[in-house]
Amino acid sequence: MMYSLKNTVAGIALMLFAVNTFAQQATVAGKGYKESDFGKFYVRLGVSIPQGAFGKAFDLSVPLYENISKNGGVGADLGVNAEIGKYFFFHEDPINDLFKVGLDAAFFSFGYNMGKSKPHPDEEAEAFDFVTGAVKLGPVVSFNVSGDFYADVFFKLAPTALLSFEPPYHFKGGIYEPDAEVLYFNTDEKVNFAFKTDFGINLRYRRVTLTASYESGTFNVPMTYYQNDGAEEVYDTEPREMDGKMPMGLFQLKLGIQAF
Repeated sequence: MMYSLKNTVAGIALMLFAVNTFAQQATVAGKGYKESDFGKFYVRLGVSIPQGAFGKAFDLSVPLYENISKNGGVGADLGVNAEIGKYFFFHEDPINDLFKVGLDAAFFSFGYNMGKSKPHPDEEAEAFDFVTGAVKLGPVVSFNVSGDFYADVFFKLAPTALLSFEPPYHFKGGIYEPDAEVLYFNTDEKVNFAFKTDFGINLRYRRVTLTASYESGTFNVPMTYYQNDGAEEVYDTEPREMDGKMPMGLFQLKLGIQAF
């Protein structure tokens, strides 16, 4: 099931409201917790669900390059994400015996999604990979909701490298047709970087965690585009070199272990 950005934001906002309500109840009840419940090293693994244009099928109703530079479709499928990190809190004693404020540092985050191209009309769609590596850092507020149950709200900046993105050529029409188009990505020129963001909530019961977050950002992707202007074949026309801004929005759900 695909989630829109609107639904994702609304869902996380609802979870934050629930955390705040539970936290207030915990304060009234006078519940406390041990210092060792904070500042844990974590390992998380889960699914990445493409959002918006990143998850839409490649759209042949618009010029091929608009799938990247505007609001067409990149064609990414369901993927996986794994990360390791740790919390670093600014103070030893919880505020009001309820929550702590600190930094959430993901030392390494690995992402993988598969995509499908639109190759030559006489060929079947070909699969290709989106592989990313990132570090993430940002504020976290950790609540003791009740007993051994905790909720961590975070917002992280995520410098991200697009490690692998090698799709085959995309075609619209046959190469000898008068309105044919060809698009391919110059991905061998350099490793692409983007400053993505990652925000969400992590629920912890003892050492077991469940994380829901939304990760977003765009990559500048160099492209070469041909459009037949009446020549015998599309490759007889002058190519256009351009940089497209490829969106990469992902809704992520991860299970994890948080150790002392």
